[in-house]
Formats: sequence, structure tokens, C-alpha cells
Amino acid sequence: MSLLCQLATQAELRAGMPDPASWLEATEQARLAGLGTVARQRSFVAGRWLARLAVQRWRGTTGLPALEVAGSGACRVAGDGGVFVSISHSGEHVACAVAGLPVGMDVESAGRPRDYLALAQAVHSVNQRKQLESLAPAEQARAFLQAWTLKEAWLKAREKGLDFALMRTLEFDDDPQGDTAVADVGGLVMAIASDPALPPVIEFQPGVAWRRCQARRSPSG
Repeated sequence: MSLLCQLATQAELRAGMPDPASWLEATEQARLAGLGTVARQRSFVAGRWLARLAVQRWRGTTGLPALEVAGSGACRVAGDGGVFVSISHSGEHVACAVAGLPVGMDVESAGRPRDYLALAQAVHSVNQRKQLESLAPAEQARAFLQAWTLKEAWLKAREKGLDFALMRTLEFDDDPQGDTAVADVGGLVMAIASDPALPPVIEFQPGVAWRRCQARRSPSG
């Protein structure tokens, strides 16, 4: 069993994309109509198109799958409980993961300046904040984003929203048979998670090294 990851820019996805009205399902059209800006609408459509291409490739079929928006907001393959998909956006980039078990994907750009120590107050445990503070400023972005994407991917695999209190309890230990993995891809940090353990094979770009981890709940968030 394998897990398939896909990464593309919105421009790449729009090239040759059929009219979304011809393939978006009713729940997707309703979500699209509720998005307030053109940028968010374009990002949403690009993600749903990439998800269809990824599921199609993972299945090895020619027909496009029907997707729907779950009550939690997650992306689901309509009528198929054996295929799971997750989408993430960062700027012009869109990422997607597909597997035969619940999966979560998150992608973040390391190029946007942010106060990572301040952000850590909301989503990191005391121990994680101390570790982050001990790093040189140039190293803090990568360290924070690796932890953040792992946490968000773990939550997505369980169809949970951004629960900051829960995020503060999550710790990750290196484990080749764990339920999460994170990688640096150019200027992006990508993380995937599954419930339970990740499949042994992660299909993605050649040469990308995934750091596999096991999530655990710490009593002191």
C-alpha cells in the first residue's frame, strides 16, 4: 500500500483545466459560492482539480472521481470509503495526499517573514517553545514550520479543525514506522499524516527525504 503526494502551482493546474462547472459537485459548488474573494475561489478550484488528478493516478483509472465537501470541511471521495484525500494551500502552491486510510496534508512557505516565537505561544508546548527559542533566528522558521505542519496534518487526518489546545499537546518522535512525515521541498515545508501509521511507500518527487515521526500526546501542553 502506498501514499501518493502531489504538489503543483495554481498556474500549472489551470493550464488545460476544463470549465469547473463541468466537474465540480454540488457541495463543492456551494463551498465555492461562499468564498469571498477571487483569489480564494481560484485556490479552491485548483485544489479540487489537483485532488481529482491525484485520486485518478492513485487508483490507476481514467475517469475523474467525484469529490464532495464533508461536514467537517474535509475533501472526500464521494461514495468510496476506501480512498481518502487531503488538500493544502500555501500562496500559489497546492498540495494533495491520497491513501487507502485517513490522511492529512499540510504545506507552508518558509519564505514569508513571521514572528515564529509569538506564533509558538499559541500552538507549542512549553518544551517546544524552549527548544525553538534556543535556535538561531535563521533556524527558527524551519523548526517551527516542521512542527506546525506535522500538527496540522495530524489533525486533518482525523478531520479535526485548528484546535490550538490540542496542538500544544502534540509532540513528534522520529520513528520510521510512525504516523507522520515531514520534508523540505524547495522553499516549502510539507507534512503528511495518516490514521493509523503511514504506508511504507510515499510516492512523491524523486530525491525528497521524508523525516518520519510518531505523534504522541504530552500531558503538559
